[in-house]
Amino acid sequence: MHRCGGAVQCRTGCCGPWRGSECSCSSPAAVDAVLHARDAALAEREHVFSLSNPGHALVGAGLALASVAFAAGAVRWATERTRLSPRAGRAIRLTALPILASAAAVSLWLGSTVGQHSHPDEAGAEASEGHAHESDTAVAAVPEGARTGTAAEALHLDGSHGHTAIREDSGMESGSAHFHGQEVAVTASQLRAAAEFHARVVEATRKYEDIAQALAAGYVQITQDLPGIAAHFYHPAYARDGELMNPDKPETLLYTKRLDGTWRLVGVMFTGERVTETPPSYFGALDVWHRHENLCFLPGGRVSVAPNTAACSGLFVAVTPWNLHVWIVEGSSGVFAHDLDLIDPGPYPGAVLPAAADVVAAGQR
Repeated sequence: MHRCGGAVQCRTGCCGPWRGSECSCSSPAAVDAVLHARDAALAEREHVFSLSNPGHALVGAGLALASVAFAAGAVRWATERTRLSPRAGRAIRLTALPILASAAAVSLWLGSTVGQHSHPDEAGAEASEGHAHESDTAVAAVPEGARTGTAAEALHLDGSHGHTAIREDSGMESGSAHFHGQEVAVTASQLRAAAEFHARVVEATRKYEDIAQALAAGYVQITQDLPGIAAHFYHPAYARDGELMNPDKPETLLYTKRLDGTWRLVGVMFTGERVTETPPSYFGALDVWHRHENLCFLPGGRVSVAPNTAACSGLFVAVTPWNLHVWIVEGSSGVFAHDLDLIDPGPYPGAVLPAAADVVAAGQR
């Protein structure tokens, strides 16, 4: 069939006006073609054989009737060829016909399910995948000003992955698709608390922007200037004061030379006082804690990895408590990320000398 002006033309020659859902052509192929002409996305939603499509249903009904008629003829032929009484042959034929009709109906139903797949409703599916679509949830680690409030953002059209099935009551079921990136379930209160805590950390650590002030306050360098995570300056007293997540007394300050060639404070690290199996959680999924195993702390503010105490010439730590990095400089990896992308490895090489030696050499002490 094909379109002829404002009408649909069938190969049989009948032609009628194409108004709304009506067409004067009555063949199954014509019905199917009209439906597809009215809805360009129909092919994406239906299967090879769908009973919900009238054209497919007509074809199926015709095939079923032909199959039943053929089978009935075969039964009749078989009963006439055998030595059965007319009454017995009639009884067999009357019994066979409902069975054949039922078999044809079941075959049609099975055919309509070929190629279908299970797609639970959005709430169930996304709950099983850890998604969250609540009114007070937000996506973490999005740089300030990056969210524009556009329609594309509202639909999460970032191409990461998609759900082509749309809820039938959403008003978007005709050829629509839903794409969104990885989500982090966080409540509005957790988001506010994390932002306030970060602001307090930034303000409280301004006094340590000069690394000489940190050394004078009792911080001791325990690692070299490592790519991604900087040099760690540890305060033994704060590690045993019974306080955790105190912005005024972070257990570790993080400095690096990788940004501009001078010692720069880029973040802090909070550390638990005991080794536990479960990490703390203050801001839901936002604060991602980490811990280390088999660390060997060496003289001169260096750290390496060793399999056991015997292989370590310094202080061996089999398992550390849980730690949380909080970055105070703007980066794209997130304020609670393990690594800071700006110094991985960074525009400048890491420090060669310990900070104390650099301070002395520069005459700052």
